[in-house]
Amino acid sequence: MAHRNSPVKELCLDDRGIVTLGLNGVKGTKRSAIGKWMVEEPRSSLEAMSMSPGSSEVVAGGNQLDLLVLNTNSGSLVRKIEVPEPIRFLKPGPRSSVVCGDVSGNVQIRDTRVSKAAMQHIQPHKDGLLGIESTGNILLSWGCTTRFGRVVPEPLVKVYDARMMRPLPPVSFPSGPSFVKIHPRVSTSVFISDLQGQFHVTDLSTSTGTYHMLDISSYVTSMAVSTTGNHLAFGDADGSIHIWTDLEPGQPENFNAFEGIQLDWPSEVQTPPRIDWNDRTPLNSIGLPYYDTPLLSSMPLHMPLPDSSPMFNPPTPIPISVMKGLRTDIFPAHAQNPPENKGKRNLTPSRKAGRSGRNRIGGRQSDEPKFISEQIRDNLKNGGVNNRPRLESRVENLELDISDVANMPKHYRKVEIKYSKFGIEDFDFGFYNKTPYSGLETHIANSYTNALLQILHHIKPIRAVATSQTTLPDLKDNCLLTESGFLFRMLENGKGVNCQSANFSRALSSFPQAKALGILDADISGNHNAPYGNMIQSFNRFLLEQMSVESWTFQPSPQICNNGNMSPISQLLGIESLSVSMCTDGCGSRSVRKGVTHVIEFMYPRKTLSNEVPLPVDFGSILCASIIRDTLTKHVCPVTKQFVPLHSRRIVSTFDSQFPAVLSINAGVHSKENLDIWLNPARRPGESPYNPKPEYFLPFEFGIKRTSDNVQVVTDQDKYDGDMAIYSLKAVIAQIYPDHDSNHLVSIVKISDDELDDNSKSPWYIFNDFLVRNVSPVEALSFSEWKIPSVIYYERKNVDKCVNFTALNQKIDPTILCHDLSISWNRDPKLIKHQVLSEEELPKPGSLVAIDAEFVSMDREEIEFRSDGSRSVIKPSKLSLARVSVLRGEGDLDQKPFIDDYIHTSEPVVDYLTEFSGIIHGDLEPSTSRHTLVPLKAAYRKLRLLVDMGCIFIGHGLSQDFRIINLFVPRNQIIDTVALYQKKDSHRKLSLRFLSWFLLKQDIQLDTHDSIEDARAALLLYKMYKAFEKDGRLEDVLDDIYSEGRRLNWRPPANATTTTNNQISTTPTPTPYEVKIPPQQQSQAAATGSFATIPTIFPSVSQVVSSGIPSQNSFPIVQSTAPIFNNERQAHRDPWH
Repeated sequence: MAHRNSPVKELCLDDRGIVTLGLNGVKGTKRSAIGKWMVEEPRSSLEAMSMSPGSSEVVAGGNQLDLLVLNTNSGSLVRKIEVPEPIRFLKPGPRSSVVCGDVSGNVQIRDTRVSKAAMQHIQPHKDGLLGIESTGNILLSWGCTTRFGRVVPEPLVKVYDARMMRPLPPVSFPSGPSFVKIHPRVSTSVFISDLQGQFHVTDLSTSTGTYHMLDISSYVTSMAVSTTGNHLAFGDADGSIHIWTDLEPGQPENFNAFEGIQLDWPSEVQTPPRIDWNDRTPLNSIGLPYYDTPLLSSMPLHMPLPDSSPMFNPPTPIPISVMKGLRTDIFPAHAQNPPENKGKRNLTPSRKAGRSGRNRIGGRQSDEPKFISEQIRDNLKNGGVNNRPRLESRVENLELDISDVANMPKHYRKVEIKYSKFGIEDFDFGFYNKTPYSGLETHIANSYTNALLQILHHIKPIRAVATSQTTLPDLKDNCLLTESGFLFRMLENGKGVNCQSANFSRALSSFPQAKALGILDADISGNHNAPYGNMIQSFNRFLLEQMSVESWTFQPSPQICNNGNMSPISQLLGIESLSVSMCTDGCGSRSVRKGVTHVIEFMYPRKTLSNEVPLPVDFGSILCASIIRDTLTKHVCPVTKQFVPLHSRRIVSTFDSQFPAVLSINAGVHSKENLDIWLNPARRPGESPYNPKPEYFLPFEFGIKRTSDNVQVVTDQDKYDGDMAIYSLKAVIAQIYPDHDSNHLVSIVKISDDELDDNSKSPWYIFNDFLVRNVSPVEALSFSEWKIPSVIYYERKNVDKCVNFTALNQKIDPTILCHDLSISWNRDPKLIKHQVLSEEELPKPGSLVAIDAEFVSMDREEIEFRSDGSRSVIKPSKLSLARVSVLRGEGDLDQKPFIDDYIHTSEPVVDYLTEFSGIIHGDLEPSTSRHTLVPLKAAYRKLRLLVDMGCIFIGHGLSQDFRIINLFVPRNQIIDTVALYQKKDSHRKLSLRFLSWFLLKQDIQLDTHDSIEDARAALLLYKMYKAFEKDGRLEDVLDDIYSEGRRLNWRPPANATTTTNNQISTTPTPTPYEVKIPPQQQSQAAATGSFATIPTIFPSVSQVVSSGIPSQNSFPIVQSTAPIFNNERQAHRDPWH
């Protein structure tokens, strides 16, 4: 029984179960009628229910003034949506919406994902609503009207476009409709019936149909159509069902269009044979299997398997070239094996590793890496020897022709970041990139832009302008050119270490134009169905236009090319032109407009008729037509005020010597006909038909020059002349379709000669997010149905001579470290803890600085908990820099901060993480903050400058901090105390608080975190480490630290107190570095009221240890009577034991 005290009002079915609606609740059951969940609303009276399209949610409504949104997987109430009137009808709407019909006759379209007002609202029938039906974007409604003072069914079925609630031609039904159904396969075919048995089958597109009459003696009570659309059923008041069909006699009658799923019936338990068991029953009477050879299941794990073994090798898929010639008219089906697939005789080809064999010790290699923690654990188990060889990223065979590859090569597949319990730091990015060129990560929003950002980085003129923009004194917020410059600096210094474009993505999301253009992709996991090919072309156009505007920040604008009257970006990519428009009706109206084109949009020729001369479809002809853009459109003539044809043509006004240094082209492949031009290149105009066709549509290089009113493109190198600008292919962005339901982008870039790795076999590299690999030049020209071109970049061959790089400054002014900047309106001078550097203190290469940062959460992480108790991170938390403190590491003002900036953020903060950051609400707002508050870009420039000046950063856990800040720091400029105090044979990493308590005798991070306190503690730990290393005591100290850590579970004791100036802790601290003060010195200290600097347990580093506490110059004194030593060597070495 579905509902105990209520009839079943409505039911919905899917492949996982059945959902039924009662008066007071909704119930979900399996297809085998076993109950899964039940959601009851005792005070409600439900009337209608509908599945929410594109999700696992069901929406129910009734006499109460809200809609219930339920999750069919968990059986829980997700949300309630308020409605103005009780609901009588619910149907699925377009996308993720539902169509609601209320008691007042109103029809609404509501998005069930948000609790907002209705998106669309109409009242199709004035005197009441009898029903609604919808499919896709079509909405049908039928209702009542008043005739001679009586309410009767309206003789019309009204039709609407559900996207804008635009009315379409209605369907007439004179007797008044009572039931309406839409054909499940043909959305324009509608079945309409009244109560007397008359029904009509009509076509909405042609408004034609046929009338039929049921042979019944009562009235119709219900109507339904089968999922195949071949059967129509009517129920009448007598209890009979009338079935109509359009099938011919003898045809199979299938009511269900879907393959049936067998019900899960309980299995019968086999009754074991009865055994007469007593004290005299022999044990050998119970039969057991006998075997004299090892079982197959006892195969040793370390046994190597050959490539020919079927154990970890699935069958090789049949090539597409073979399947195309498959003949099925003769049994069995067969096809001829092409010669190229036969290979060599008497030779078994090597086979790829199967998925079931991944991570097998001593077996097959994996396509995915292990986590770094797993590799370390395996190394420790194997005695420090890694038995699992890592896959090499170099290309074994660069001569790979994409068009001949039946299966997609591995380096084109989409790569994804996996998260372990240790976070993203545990992911092995080095598995995918062993080149000196850095890739970009994908766990951020708008990561599809990685492909274009990699191209712009490797185009030296654009990179030079972007990095020079970062040196300007006045930087605007959310400047894409500046963020690109900072990103390019990271990629340049990364040398193969993965980077991320988080700051660039944040700036891009702030532009309303980007949202209007549809180029924002907020799903960090990647919306596989998004049209990334179209998005990257729109983004390319928007980015270059925006960069051109932002590069006007240079004052005066540097002349880096011949056309110095434009912005620097326009000088590099802009084509000056005149757009001439002329009416063709003879009035003589003509208009001329100047413009600059940064991106060339490919215009493919139209289809020609059979009696017309075919238009040229080679690269040169299409490029010329795309630059000139000779079009004919209709418009209102300003002279005659008539709607007449308008002829438009673009005339290039750029001289040959002023053609841009870089050409950006959007391929615009939007149809199969366009793609065929790339896959089957045609001959150039005027070329002999006896010459073979070119192998590739895209040329490696071409020449271009301006004619009187046109441009000429030459792809034949023998026909170049001295006036031409010669361009060579620089990069290509391709949209990859591994299947029909997902896609992603990759870029193939030619590395400049002066930046090319000596070990490279080819100057071409593929950048598939964080996967980077050396490829053949052919891969930049080859395309197929799964690899579609999107964006192409060409660069002039003499670009170094065309661009004046000396006009661009590449160094940030170091005096910004000497200025105290704050945008806070109410900064409290008492809270200023830093002192900016003087010009004499400016860092030099090798200068020591201590750093620590605090962060706030902008978005919470999403975690999936599995049924076995394990968890998987679906989306990591999004953190943003909130405070950064940098301390002097040497000099007279040692340990004194010179940067202590709170970071202003315009994005909403989800969690201030006060317990860990010390940041509270109001600290990051200019109107309420009492601290030194600066924009993110100002703080980033200071840190970027310190990196460029060669400073060495000291801190605890710096890799994670620099990742969130989105700053790359070379490894030789980082000293991380996490690594300093980690034993080589242990993967345990010690916290800063524990190390400070054990070595510095300080309890830090008691109530909250303070970045100055943490940075100072890290600096003192580093100096103490150097002292231990100098005295040769480092290993003994590490043994003592780990021994004490295991005893205390790696946490300081709860009753430990902080040692401060002129104060002795009353709680003994159980560490081997306690100091017992001689009585003479204790009395002397008590008489003077303060403790003077005393000899320490490390006589050779007394200066280091004496500065253990920030507020004093003496070593922190702890009184103890029984110091603990873990070995006799330590006791003999310590003179104060």
